[in-house]
Amino acid sequence: MGIFNFVRSGVREMMIARPDTARHLIVYKHPDRTIPKWAQLTVGADEAAVFFRDGSLVGVLRTAGVGQRHTLDAGNIPFLSKLVDSFTGGNVFVTDLFFVTMRPIRDTKFGGPLPPMKDPELEITVSPRIYGTFQWQIVEPDRFIVNYLGLGQDTSNERVTGFIQTKFMNAVKRTVPEFVIRRSIEVQALPAYHEELGQTFVQRCEDLSDIGVRFLGLGDFTINFSEEELRRIQEAQDRYAVIKAKKRAKDELAEGNYLQYAAGEAMLQANARGGGSGPMEAGMGMGMGVMMAQMYQHVLGNRGGVSGGGGHAVNPSPPVNNPQASGGKGGAVTCPSCGAQVPPGKFCAECGASLTPQPKPCTNCGALIPVGAKFCSECGTRAPI
Repeated sequence: MGIFNFVRSGVREMMIARPDTARHLIVYKHPDRTIPKWAQLTVGADEAAVFFRDGSLVGVLRTAGVGQRHTLDAGNIPFLSKLVDSFTGGNVFVTDLFFVTMRPIRDTKFGGPLPPMKDPELEITVSPRIYGTFQWQIVEPDRFIVNYLGLGQDTSNERVTGFIQTKFMNAVKRTVPEFVIRRSIEVQALPAYHEELGQTFVQRCEDLSDIGVRFLGLGDFTINFSEEELRRIQEAQDRYAVIKAKKRAKDELAEGNYLQYAAGEAMLQANARGGGSGPMEAGMGMGMGVMMAQMYQHVLGNRGGVSGGGGHAVNPSPPVNNPQASGGKGGAVTCPSCGAQVPPGKFCAECGASLTPQPKPCTNCGALIPVGAKFCSECGTRAPI
């Protein structure tokens, strides 16, 4: 039975409301453009009913109260007079009726790749990804339909939220690079700033009051990297660790710790070439370190030494005899590493270890004690014999 049959038969009451099957929709459009006079309209507490006629906004109704309905009559709702269809003698309203949800919309998803940004610590460019949710609310339903959604038939949640998601993601894309630059933090440390970033995202969102929308806050979110990006970050961290180790060694050199610097530099170079870790490789690295230390001491000694805290020159350690490397037959010497009798020289002809007297580690603190020193310069323990 059509709407006109309702009117002709004297049935004055018709129930109009959002059906239960459409409760999940942010915007629901009533399917019938003709509504009989005295129909009973139910508007939920968390929604609004918006009336249009010929593309123009006519009026908005909110809930009439718990368990109450609006009786559609121009006598008690004046703006309905603009919807009256004269062809039916004023018994029918012609309108496009929308039910618009006004409760906060939670768990709206956003995400995707962020713009490439330079890590201030590792000095590499990376492209992190972000995924999460946010909350928003329609506060002016008439503005939302007029200035954004329009009167079309597509009122799906995907279309309704598409523009809102784009606006929020744009704020995120602007905020993260600026945050990294301003705070000078490593990009991979961004997840540790979860709360501060979330507040900044909402603050940087565009004002959407022109379409009757406001952002309420940020839900949970994660920042992560692709496997390729993680590999690049790890490689950069490894390189940075080597650079920091060398810098510390050079700082020690500036303080006069020649042996520690030379030995550490030689080991770093040996590892860079092949990463050998056996006794022979360690001995060769240590020997190279001692030779470098002696070279630095010789050069600085020719220049007048390095002034200590009291203004006195720091002289190289006095030469000492090495009983292991001077007691062989026919001019041969004993290698301190493998014990073989080999011709005199800088390195052992059998194992390649240095024949130069080596510094020994302190039995108490482990620091290297220069050849000829009687006590450890770090803790004062007597040098091992």
